[in-house]
Amino acid sequence: MSQVTRRRIGEIQRAIFQVLANEPQGLQVQEVLQRAETLCPPTPFENEDYPNQPGVRRYPKMQRFSTITSVKAGWLVKQQGTWWLTDAGREALSTYTNPVEFEQEAIKGYQAWKAEQPVAEFDAIEEAEDADAARLEAFSQERAQGAWLVRGANVSGTSVLGRWFKEGYCSIQWAELPEIAPKTARSEIAKLVKQYLPDATAVSQGLSVGILNRFLNEMNVGDLVVTVDGPRVYVGEVAGEPTYTGEKLVTRQRAVSWKNVENPFLRSDLPSDAADGLRGQLTLSDLSAHLADFAALAGIEIGLPGIPLPDAVVPEPDQGLADKLMMPLPWLRETVDLLNDKRQIVLYGPPGTGKTYLAQELCKALVETAGGEYEVVQFHPSYAYEDFFEGLRPRLQQDGSGSVAFDLVHGPLRRMAARAAENPASPYVLIIDEINRANLAKVFGELYFLLEYRGTSVALQYSDEAFSLPRNLYIIGTMNTADRSIALVDAAMRRRFYFQGLFPTAPPVAGLLGRWLSRHALPAEAAALLTELNTSIGDPDFAIGPSYLMSKRIAEPGGLDRIWQTAILPLLAEHYFGEGRDITAEFGLTTLRSRLTPIADGPEVDSVEAGTVHSGGSDMSDQP
Repeated sequence: MSQVTRRRIGEIQRAIFQVLANEPQGLQVQEVLQRAETLCPPTPFENEDYPNQPGVRRYPKMQRFSTITSVKAGWLVKQQGTWWLTDAGREALSTYTNPVEFEQEAIKGYQAWKAEQPVAEFDAIEEAEDADAARLEAFSQERAQGAWLVRGANVSGTSVLGRWFKEGYCSIQWAELPEIAPKTARSEIAKLVKQYLPDATAVSQGLSVGILNRFLNEMNVGDLVVTVDGPRVYVGEVAGEPTYTGEKLVTRQRAVSWKNVENPFLRSDLPSDAADGLRGQLTLSDLSAHLADFAALAGIEIGLPGIPLPDAVVPEPDQGLADKLMMPLPWLRETVDLLNDKRQIVLYGPPGTGKTYLAQELCKALVETAGGEYEVVQFHPSYAYEDFFEGLRPRLQQDGSGSVAFDLVHGPLRRMAARAAENPASPYVLIIDEINRANLAKVFGELYFLLEYRGTSVALQYSDEAFSLPRNLYIIGTMNTADRSIALVDAAMRRRFYFQGLFPTAPPVAGLLGRWLSRHALPAEAAALLTELNTSIGDPDFAIGPSYLMSKRIAEPGGLDRIWQTAILPLLAEHYFGEGRDITAEFGLTTLRSRLTPIADGPEVDSVEAGTVHSGGSDMSDQP
């Protein structure tokens, strides 16, 4: 059972409030925490470092963690390293003198805030510090109380629930395997499963290993056990370590103190996300995220109240980033706001508008500084679900037999989801370049559902286990409209993504090349030529973007002509293939220059003979 109780959280929080009660101007956070520690000294447990986090003392993190609810309740303000109480916070301090009552009222305020989801701005540094404190409390190896679904209503066609309730235990089978001692390493369990279940598929063996490991190693005394019988839900507490009986239907057992056998509640009484955890077919699965819901309905007192981590968000861009990218700050902020809202966004537009570059620069500047990560994958016509999420991959057996075995290999989305789940306080982004070049229904499969319903789980095609997408996992797709108009994109995808356009003739891309040329003191002719080219093309979905010309080589003798001949004209030739048009005569530099008013603000650029092909092209590293 957790050593951090509701009363203790209230005591720590009230000590902080007492420090601030006579400080109307507020105090710096370190002074607040030091004074509060004098009023409410830490216990030996609280004074220790976090396991595997040497030098990170638990108590200051607990102090920050305890105040998350009161900030959202409107009692406490944290801004730029200073904390102060609101009038509501002072009233709460005088009204709720009992630490348990104080904490309960703070939780109510937090829940009211969460239900309303008001648009509010919080200090980014303070928010990140609090999120880190919550992460350490929730995921330190001093493991918090857990909850587990164990199925017993249909074990090889027989219900064993009556025996469970009467004799006080829960159980799993695997009678084919011998006794396995508790705390046996997962790798050793895997060896036994392969030895005693040689005819099982790789997927089935993997599921067996996972369930045995959870039952023997991850389930702890004091955790909740949940089981279902039709619409009825029963809850108890684990009361003992695993034992081995050898009996076929109830081979491996754990003592359980069942709490609501006489008065089970119904699935429909649960919140939708908690009820969703009862679906699926696995014998044993983790319900710890919904511990408080099951405990409350079963009348079980738990230690630390279930306070969800603040939602990880991609931080708001600032003027410095806007200046670096030469993009309007309002547009960048709108793009990030759309990403935080839906968690999936597609940047779409014709070639050369910097879609992939922009996505990566936003991630470098915003995601990585917030403690998260990003990864880039590129879709193509042969890309499949097995490449993107998970699939079976062959390998030669190591026994020298020459036979082939199949392993379940995780793809980039599942790997990124696992990393995001381990660090829920930070944003993680998967950038999918050329997202429209693959068969999206084939690639995403059941994941389409999860994009729309974060927190809900579905059974997977190969591993047949419940899976959900973490809320702190974001997807940024890039889409080339020269390949496929947005009007032709699958309706299911359009509903699940926000779409943000990048077109050369419209903001924020319009004028970008001119701004870049001015910044680098380069001739302005290239911007005028690009404008004239796109006017001649007359198709916004296939206008040529500025990235092709954002290279200092355009100022070299023949540099602009080389880029035009080797990058832009071949692209146009492909686009108009089969139409019998003379691309050079229609879109060559000689033709376009003849239409322009002479440019007076830069040196004249040398040209080469039209039609001569040279090596070279745009330098994408010189993009904004």
